Amino acid sequence: MEHFKVIAFTHANIGLNEVAKVFVAEDQREKAFAPLKELNLVDEFMYLATCNRVEFYFSTSQTPNNAYLRTFFHAIFPHWDTNELHSFVEHSKVVDGMDAMRHMFNVASSLDSMVVGEREILTQFRQSYERAKKMGLTGDFLRLAVRKTIENAKRVFTETNIASRPVSVVNLAYRELQSAYIQSDARILVVGAGVTNQALLRKLKKQGYSQISIYNRTLSKAQEACKIAGGEAFDLNELSNYSKGFDVLITCTGANQAIIDEHLFSKLLNGEKDRKFVIDLAVPTDIAEDVPGKFNFEYVEVKSLKAIAEANLQARKSELVHCERIVDENLDNFKQAYQERLVELAMRDVPQKVKEIKDRAINQVFASDLSKLDDQSKELLDEIIAYIEKKYISVPMKMAREILLDSAKKLPQPK
Repeated sequence: MEHFKVIAFTHANIGLNEVAKVFVAEDQREKAFAPLKELNLVDEFMYLATCNRVEFYFSTSQTPNNAYLRTFFHAIFPHWDTNELHSFVEHSKVVDGMDAMRHMFNVASSLDSMVVGEREILTQFRQSYERAKKMGLTGDFLRLAVRKTIENAKRVFTETNIASRPVSVVNLAYRELQSAYIQSDARILVVGAGVTNQALLRKLKKQGYSQISIYNRTLSKAQEACKIAGGEAFDLNELSNYSKGFDVLITCTGANQAIIDEHLFSKLLNGEKDRKFVIDLAVPTDIAEDVPGKFNFEYVEVKSLKAIAEANLQARKSELVHCERIVDENLDNFKQAYQERLVELAMRDVPQKVKEIKDRAINQVFASDLSKLDDQSKELLDEIIAYIEKKYISVPMKMAREILLDSAKKLPQPK
């Protein structure tokens, strides 16, 4: 088990700027990772990259000392200078054995995430394995380890409340929108086409909203946002000319002060008096402070959402005890599955060896004696040999499995 290693670089241990240096673009990964096999640095390998972490999962019989790590990183990042190489070698903490497996379990279950309980990491983990497998970098051990890791994550997400409460402002804002029961033919006015509003647009698309007008300071970016959810794109300078009215206003720009004052808000309403729904996820807010008290609308903004998010995050963290119990159980299951697999691998040549012994006995050792038997005796002897052959394959394998597994329970657990 000690052959399995993990090196993790996260926002917590080296900062996001340094994490970015170990990111490998998807279209460059096959070329970047090929030298690891060519130089016999790894037997199996998998690479996981998210917005705030990069991790290397690999198996090797070599000791991952500083010399090994220098060769390892230089193989992947040949453009690094001496200082960068030295820095990442020094900051590398290699975890191995069952500690590495526990780390993998925790990562895929989002127990080690910046935002605990976010399910997206499991999808990223699974995709990372599939990419590594497609590149021919994985083998028997990672296949078993990843399968057990995914099984563990599914249990964590289904048997605990770790992911039951949203903690991102996008998810919270969308939940508020859903609770307002806005009809699918609602007129939705979107101001800003950045990452936050794009995330909301994806959710709106899934719910079938289509009457969408998107305004952004850069028109091309508004047009890109329209590709996500449909609708029409406009330059932000034209917002004051908007005259269709709206049912939902979603705004999130990078402006350093409010861009929608009382006068502009009134123009956007186009004389309508019925209650509206407004989501303002900008910091500072895009809606001027005096607007909410003068018009009829339900207002969702970042300050109130962050308070809810913090409460939900604390509720998620309270589930960690239950999650750790599941991880412990599944680590024990993995140990047993791993030991069984070792037995299978050790015994896989037995059938061929038994067959070779049988063939040698019939065709060489006892060939002369067998030639003197009549057909009926030969047929009976064939049946006896076939029976013995079958038992000599199944019985020893079963006994070996039981002996090795019993021995494994008595030995100190692998690290």
